[in-house]
Amino acid sequence: MRKIKYTIPFFLVCISSYNAQVAVGSANANADAQLDITNTNKGFLLPRLALTATNNPAPLTAHVAGMMVYNTATNTSVAANPVYPGEYYNDGTQWQRKSALNDIRMIAGGSITDLLSPTAVDIAAGASVTTTLSTFSFTLDRPSSVEFGGNISMSFNVNGDSTTPLGDSSVKLVTVNFVFTTAPSGIAVNSPFGDATMNYMNTTTANITTILGNFYTAPHATLLLPAGNYVVNLNGTATSSNAFRVTYGSGVRDMAMIKATPTK
Repeated sequence: MRKIKYTIPFFLVCISSYNAQVAVGSANANADAQLDITNTNKGFLLPRLALTATNNPAPLTAHVAGMMVYNTATNTSVAANPVYPGEYYNDGTQWQRKSALNDIRMIAGGSITDLLSPTAVDIAAGASVTTTLSTFSFTLDRPSSVEFGGNISMSFNVNGDSTTPLGDSSVKLVTVNFVFTTAPSGIAVNSPFGDATMNYMNTTTANITTILGNFYTAPHATLLLPAGNYVVNLNGTATSSNAFRVTYGSGVRDMAMIKATPTK
C-alpha cells in the first residue's frame, strides 16, 4: 500500500512537468513561449545535417511542417530540387531555404554612373530598327529569382539631324526591353521581355507646343531562372510611318540593373 501511495504523486508530478513551459537561463519562461532560452553570450545551435534534395525529407523520415535545420551539404544531383549549405525550414511538403542578405547578388547596376553614351539611330519611314544598347553576361550557380530593370533616356529629332526638332504629326514608337541571346536549355532566346514603350508625337498645329528634351522609359521583369550561363541584351526598337532620328542615352541618368536572389 505504501508503494502505491508514493508512486501516484510521482506520476502526477511527471505529467505536470511534461506539460509545463521550459525556461533555460532564467527562472521563468515567457508566458507565450513553450521554450524560452535566455543568454547574453551564447546562441541557439540548430541541428546540422546533410539534406539530399528539397523534395526529399532525408535524413528525416518525413516532411514535417515547421521543422528547421542547418544543411551542411551541396547536392545538385536532383536538378530541379538542389540544396546548398544554409538554414532550411520544412513547409510540410518540401524543404525551403531561408535566403540571407549576402545571398542576394547584384549582377549589373548598383551605381549612379551613366550607363549609355548618346547613340543616334536614323529610322526610315515605315521601318523598324532594333539597336543593342548594352550587353550583360552572367552565371547563376543555383536557381534564382532574377530582377531586370532599367531607366533609359531618348530624344527625338528629324532624320539625319540631332538638333532640329520634329514637325510632323506621326506617332513614333520606341520599345526598350531585354532579350537573352544565350541561356540554358528551356529558357527562350531571342524572345524580348520586360517591354517598356515610349509613344512620341509632335506636330506644328497651333494648340500643341513643340516638345524637346529627354524622355525616359523603364523596362522591368522578374524571372525564375535555373543555374547556368546567360547573355542578355538591352535593346531599343524604333518605328514610325515617317522618318525620324532617335538618340538613345541622350540624358545623364541611364541605368540598368540585374539582381539575383537564390530560391534554393
